[in-house]
Amino acid sequence: MASNNNIENHQISYLLNLFYIYIYVKELQINQYCYEQHTQLITFDFLKQRFYQAKVIKSLDIFGQSITLNINKQKTYKTVFGGISSICLIFILITIFQSNIVDFFQKSDVSFATKTEFDPKPDQIVMNIKNYMVAFSIEQENFVNQPMFNITIEQRHYYRNQLGNLVKQVDYLQLEPCTLEHFQFLINQTDSDFESQFNQLELSKWLCPQKNFEFYMEGTYTSTEFDFIRVIVSDCDDTKSGYLNWKPTCATKSQKDQHLNKEGQFKLQIYQVNSVVNPKASEQYYQSYLDGEMYFTFVPQKLSRQANLFYRKYQFENDNSLMPFFKDIHEKELIVRQSVDYRDLTELGRDTDKNYAIVYLRRSQFSEFIYRRFMKIDELLSFLGGFLQIMITGFGIFIMYYNKLSLQIELSNKLYKFSKRSSKAATLKKSVKQTANQSILNESQIEIKGDQQSKKDTNKKYGMNITHSILNLFEKSSKLKLTPKSLINYLSFGYLLNDNDTKIFKKAMVRVDQSLDIQEILYQLQEINKLKELMLKKQQIILFNFTQKPNLTLEDEDQLPSRLQIEQELNEENKEEIKKELIIKDLYNAWFDIRFDQTQNLCQQELNQKLNQELGNDIESVFSDYVKIQQNQKNQKESSQIINNLDQHELIQSKID
Repeated sequence: MASNNNIENHQISYLLNLFYIYIYVKELQINQYCYEQHTQLITFDFLKQRFYQAKVIKSLDIFGQSITLNINKQKTYKTVFGGISSICLIFILITIFQSNIVDFFQKSDVSFATKTEFDPKPDQIVMNIKNYMVAFSIEQENFVNQPMFNITIEQRHYYRNQLGNLVKQVDYLQLEPCTLEHFQFLINQTDSDFESQFNQLELSKWLCPQKNFEFYMEGTYTSTEFDFIRVIVSDCDDTKSGYLNWKPTCATKSQKDQHLNKEGQFKLQIYQVNSVVNPKASEQYYQSYLDGEMYFTFVPQKLSRQANLFYRKYQFENDNSLMPFFKDIHEKELIVRQSVDYRDLTELGRDTDKNYAIVYLRRSQFSEFIYRRFMKIDELLSFLGGFLQIMITGFGIFIMYYNKLSLQIELSNKLYKFSKRSSKAATLKKSVKQTANQSILNESQIEIKGDQQSKKDTNKKYGMNITHSILNLFEKSSKLKLTPKSLINYLSFGYLLNDNDTKIFKKAMVRVDQSLDIQEILYQLQEINKLKELMLKKQQIILFNFTQKPNLTLEDEDQLPSRLQIEQELNEENKEEIKKELIIKDLYNAWFDIRFDQTQNLCQQELNQKLNQELGNDIESVFSDYVKIQQNQKNQKESSQIINNLDQHELIQSKID
């Protein structure tokens, strides 16, 4: 009894374990399923997000390729007249632009900007032998050796101390007879002939500052720092020392009186180096010269003169680079006295006067800043492109109009047939037909005898004749052409030279424009879809939509011949006769199979009859005549064979008899 209980307990425990295992396996399966579903959701969301990102990135593409149609396997329609006009236009532009390009590389085209600044406390300028020189003289004989007056140069420096008192400092500058070395600033200029001018003016009899001189000019009288030059004319006194390189002997009083009685006055002359600025010039944008228009007359104790000469600082900033994003800056400072920078004061003399003429050289409160640069390459390209666009717009209107008409004419000739109403067209049609029939009849008169090779040659000749006949129909068909009459009529909106030819020309232009209209194209596509829905069931349309795409391989593909293909072959210069014969042969075989196929039902017969009518009466007539001649040749051959058989039979009977 106890053993049975143990067995039952063992079985119950076993079943419970199996149940627990089953539940555990189910939980694992449920967890795996949930994990897979969650993974699929995450993957789907990730792909959806990536697809959206790719779509946004594609929408930001600024280099998208525009979609256009082609004609004659080209993106644009081009004509010989347009090509010749383009060559002439390019030649004209090269001729015009040649000087601009040469000037660009020679840096001849300069643009500049000037700015004049006023400063109540102008900064300091330093004048030395490198940028300035001045010469002084009293108009008299032998001034250097026997001067009637002394000329003194003072470098004055005024400043205010902490108490506001004005402190004056005076330095005396030495003078010496002028030499060529004093005017190196002028001699070093290109194309300078200052030496002859120096000798002509006898500047060796004038006084100049020493070669190592320096004039300091800064501020105004109200500035904290005020530097200027003071030139004083006073009585000559050779007893005083102070001149190092000039040892004069003063003129006597009688010489002065004699000169005054003769001239009535004395004159202080000043020659100084000045410059004229031409910022537009490419290389020599300033030119220094000897300014000799400055002089002051005076009479001791009767008439005294004072003058203020102001000097401006010209600050040049030259950019020698030709590239738009690079700069090659060279700075140049120049001291210039303009004609307006001059103040003169004349006073009556007094008996106590010791200074008869005083000239102040001062810093002007105006400064000139000039920024110069050469034409950059981007500006040159912009100029050339803009001028080219103007030329193309101006001269290209007629050329583009001509190309448009040529395109419309070519499309008209490829899409439409033009029939002339004159008797000349009927005569041409009749002559083509007679020529074709006559050539075929001539060949039919050849005696059908000989071996197999002669038979093949005869068939080949027949093929050649029918090929030439069909090609003559295409070549001699009426085509639309651009004539001066039609052009004048079209430009005058149909008011001038209006006849049947110009009317058909205008109608063709309207028809081509209508065919190229996007509404017309979309409407035709809708008509095709409507035909598909009428002719096919829903299931057939679905199968039709899933038909295979054309297979593109490296092998030569069979292309069905068409009227457009044969017209293109006729327009090519290298005419391949074999290719044209194959096209005509395919056309004839297709016509023959449709015409004499006896297995057609009534619907196919009606369709084939309409196709023959659309083919045209001319081609139909040539093919029909060719078939008749072939049939006549076949009948003649059969008759000749029957006759030969009868002759052979009679010959055998005669031999038997």
